[in-house]
Amino acid sequence: MHNRRALLFFAFAVVLGTAAAFLAQRTLENQAQSQTPVPVAKVETVDIVLARTDVTVGSALTTQQLRTVEWPKEFAPRGAFHDEKELVGRVLRRALADGEPILEPSLLPQGAEAGLVSVIDAESRAVSVKVDPIIGVAGFVNPGTRVDVLATLRNLATRDKVPYTKVVLQDVRVLAIDQQMEEAQNGEPELVSVVTLEVTPLEAEKLAYSAHEGRLQLALRGPGDHEVVKTIGVSAGDMLARPRARAIRKAGVQIVKGSDVSVKSY
Repeated sequence: MHNRRALLFFAFAVVLGTAAAFLAQRTLENQAQSQTPVPVAKVETVDIVLARTDVTVGSALTTQQLRTVEWPKEFAPRGAFHDEKELVGRVLRRALADGEPILEPSLLPQGAEAGLVSVIDAESRAVSVKVDPIIGVAGFVNPGTRVDVLATLRNLATRDKVPYTKVVLQDVRVLAIDQQMEEAQNGEPELVSVVTLEVTPLEAEKLAYSAHEGRLQLALRGPGDHEVVKTIGVSAGDMLARPRARAIRKAGVQIVKGSDVSVKSY
């Protein structure tokens, strides 16, 4: 009797074990199926030409400055180039950063010359003047900034030739400092010895005369400030608040007595 009951318990345990193993296997299979990666649709790409390194404004592009990468076609920038050969020799209208896509608006027209001549506007001239760290606004004048030019000259119309200071040019663009046509990469102010300004032919004459006959000072303008202010200039008398001499007019009466004519002043 006892043996028979033990056999029944053993058989029941075998059945439960088999059922548990079956359920565990099915659970593992379901988990494996749920973790199967979902196939991803293939993204269509195109070749885009990028700058391989930082390139300065006015430079003619070379093969060493270019590289081609695959770019999602849907997000390809408008005006991008797909072949490096199309860009070799083209001159930059603005500076490029490493890894930046090269677009048509960033380039000057075909045939443009490299260098400073490429960034001068039509009907303008580039004139360089020698400066010192103080005249150059302590190194904060950078290519692209706009300045006023003040000249300290001697007034040749006066007997003692008293010097005076006058704003001779306003709102002129700085093209280059020394030989650089773009701002320093580290953003630190640099002390310069030569500043190249973009001026009209008439302004070029004023600038050349002022540089030859006197001393120049640059006044840095804020971004977006293009207002032209009329000034009369200042001299030592203005700085000392002395009133300017005025001509004194006297009234007179002509008196006629016979053949005698005289003038009496008041």
